[in-house]
Amino acid sequence: MADIKLKLKPFGTPNFVIAELPPGTRQEGIQDPPKWALSELDAETLAKLCDDFRAEVFRKAGKADPVIDLDKR
Repeated sequence: MADIKLKLKPFGTPNFVIAELPPGTRQEGIQDPPKWALSELDAETLAKLCDDFRAEVFRKAGKADPVIDLDKR
């Protein structure tokens, strides 16, 4: 069997984050949630968002994160 190598595009990087809002009523109409540029967030918040994203990618792929496995040694 032959292997074909492809170059994959990286995941898109957002320019901002959006706040989660509690569900509203129809009478309130559609409301745009607040959003902030990544540059407005502190380093700890950015790190947490990145860690959560990485964990979700591996969870959806059904794979163990090799970086976490290395940390367990």
